[in-house]
Amino acid sequence: MSKNEILNYLEKKRNLTADLQNARHELYIANKNLVSIRKQFKKRLIWSIVVTVVVVGMDTGSIVKGILVLGCLALLGWVVAKRVQQGNQANQQINTANQKIADAQNQPSYIEGMADFPKKFYSYWTIDRLMHLVQENRATTLQDAFNVAEAQDFQNDQIALQQQNLAVAQSTNSMSKISAAANVFTAFNTRK
Repeated sequence: MSKNEILNYLEKKRNLTADLQNARHELYIANKNLVSIRKQFKKRLIWSIVVTVVVVGMDTGSIVKGILVLGCLALLGWVVAKRVQQGNQANQQINTANQKIADAQNQPSYIEGMADFPKKFYSYWTIDRLMHLVQENRATTLQDAFNVAEAQDFQNDQIALQQQNLAVAQSTNSMSKISAAANVFTAFNTRK
């Protein structure tokens, strides 16, 4: 196959995976919204509880205090109701995105396109990466593109493992410094 034939072939495969990629992106956004809603809820709930505790501890007349406590309880109720409403909306978005993913994966054209293509590489961004490898002349055949992409994946995995190991080593180093300082402090205190 020539370079243009390979690129056209990959372009067709990429187009077949576009709907699935769009659905996955919608799921990512929906999950991100749900996390944001949970964080907002925690902040609002904490502040509502703090305000309620402050109001309960106030030294005011019983009628004023009662009205303020009712107001705080209403605030707490509003915070919880708002969280339930937003959580339901976010869960609905997640369910819709999951359904779109399932629909995209069950499209006959998507399934047919997967038949003559390695499953490992059958995703929008991987095919896009294969196209760039061919365009940049880093691969002259489709098999070369697969091999280069696989080598890049292996290198990325190795780098990720090295970064994890570095983080563990840094954490261990930091904890050993703290432990050494605590031991010196303990030694001075027990010397007496």
